[in-house]
Amino acid sequence: MRRQVSVVAAGTLVAALMAAPAHAAPSALGSDVEPTAVLGEDNLPHPLADEREAERTEALDRLIAGTTTTEKRNGSEVIRLGGNRFVEYKKRETKTDPVLTFLVEFGDQIYPRAGGTPGPLHNAIPEPDRVWDGGATDDNTTIWEPDFSPEHYEELLFAKNKESMANFYAKQSGGRYTVGGEVSDWVQVPYNEARYGSNSVPQSDGYWNFIKDSATAWYEAQLAAGQTPEQIKAGLKTFDIWDRDDFDNDGDFNEPDGYVDHFQAVHAGAGEEAGGGAEGTDAIWAHRWFAFSNLRGTAGPAGNLAGGVQIGDTGIWIGDYTTEPENGGLGVFVHEYGHDLGLPDLYDTAGGENGTGFWSVMSSGSWLGRGNPTIGSTPGYMGAWEKIWLGWSDFVTINPGRSKYVTLGSAAYGDGILPEAVVIPLGDGSYYAAEYRTYTGYDETLKLGPYNWGWANSKPDWAERFPYQDGLLVWYVNPAVANNNTSVHPGTGLTLPVDARPAPVTFADGVLLGNRRQPFDATFGLQATDPVTFHRNGAPVSVPRQPAIPVFDDSDPLRYWSAANPQSSVKVAGAGVKIEVKTQIGGLIPLMTLKVTPPTS
Repeated sequence: MRRQVSVVAAGTLVAALMAAPAHAAPSALGSDVEPTAVLGEDNLPHPLADEREAERTEALDRLIAGTTTTEKRNGSEVIRLGGNRFVEYKKRETKTDPVLTFLVEFGDQIYPRAGGTPGPLHNAIPEPDRVWDGGATDDNTTIWEPDFSPEHYEELLFAKNKESMANFYAKQSGGRYTVGGEVSDWVQVPYNEARYGSNSVPQSDGYWNFIKDSATAWYEAQLAAGQTPEQIKAGLKTFDIWDRDDFDNDGDFNEPDGYVDHFQAVHAGAGEEAGGGAEGTDAIWAHRWFAFSNLRGTAGPAGNLAGGVQIGDTGIWIGDYTTEPENGGLGVFVHEYGHDLGLPDLYDTAGGENGTGFWSVMSSGSWLGRGNPTIGSTPGYMGAWEKIWLGWSDFVTINPGRSKYVTLGSAAYGDGILPEAVVIPLGDGSYYAAEYRTYTGYDETLKLGPYNWGWANSKPDWAERFPYQDGLLVWYVNPAVANNNTSVHPGTGLTLPVDARPAPVTFADGVLLGNRRQPFDATFGLQATDPVTFHRNGAPVSVPRQPAIPVFDDSDPLRYWSAANPQSSVKVAGAGVKIEVKTQIGGLIPLMTLKVTPPTS
């Protein structure tokens, strides 16, 4: 169980915790349990982020409804909400954001409340068993390198012509946006990892002091290497070119605000989100937060007292940050950076499992790969809503009225030649967003990367692979619902994929297949599905080839809802919307023609 956020963090944190259910009710729906924990809350709340999200939601609602437009401010497209309230909808064209990354290992001091053992130092993660002989230690999931050097992370984060975080975001945004930056040498904080990661320590105490001690260790290492304070400050200023929250209310987001724009702290050892390795529950859980947000109004750069941690005496502060594990794959870095850009978790953070599964990097899509021998090494793309939220989607809107024909390109392409999605407003702020998902680019992982722990009782690190089906994926987006916690509000969420085949896959003993696997055949289209066999503790269940379903029809609100699996299925609007797939072409130039019937009014 994750520890609670300390009540000293902020009033909004307390409110968020009080609103959360005390526990998730056990059910056969969740009996197909994951051996690695990936569903904990990792996008931790703070007041500025809550305000930013509310304003962006309001701005996008107006934009999709056609009641507002964008304007240019110093290269960015912004939406004015009234008075001096602005939202940056699209960043400056072809922008490269700077990311500062510290590599941090742990010392030998012990915090009495947390206990634990010294370390870990980096390069202490055991090599996984790649001699696959059917034994219990066979491992085709764990990421491992003989040397997790700064050069390893430079390649993982910033390589241009191969898979990396920079390459992912360049592709995902259609060339509108990417990242660059620097990676430090390994530095050491004074305490062991338990002081910062133990579940007996409040998150605000452990996590924020990890960022504070990391900043101190890095600054002292720079001085020891011969850098002067002035040189350190000058270097840090190159990472402060963005005014994330428009603190001076002038609508110009392309100016310094005193905070490092994007900061990452990579910690030695495995992350608790993947089991924690040797440290177990003493390990830090990969997350995104704002350090010392409780100091808002009393600490921070001159004129912008939002809280945070000052780096030495440079006047440059760390506020928003992410942290990832030493052996984190590209997926976890892309996922946490998505939070840094403002995206929420799309999985159920209240202990259940919804139907987003591997369909989005902001859900379990961060754990995809290109087959053996790892998971999480190559993520899949975002869903339609996330790209709209970030201003990266070339979508076409079909308003109420007569049927229209639309030709979509692959959702993997953002080149502007063909729309990536069709949006159908429903009149109440909600809408459908339909996209053509193909095995293209990072979405090739949808064919090679989805996995199932088929022998969890005998080979806990061994997973079988199976394909998610390419085709038309229809998302029901409802901003009136705050999150995707379908364990709390079954059938409804912020953005949920509609499963064309909602009847659940069930093992012979009555246990349902886990909901990260259930939506593998969620797409509409003109192709029959692939036959798939899943295992649970070695016992198989086979799903035969199924005929194509070419039409999405929401006239019956319960058509895509299953009482047998309420967390994974969706209650649609019942607005009379139909989307019929007329042509479906894959290959090098994928496209799909749709006949779209919107609501009549």
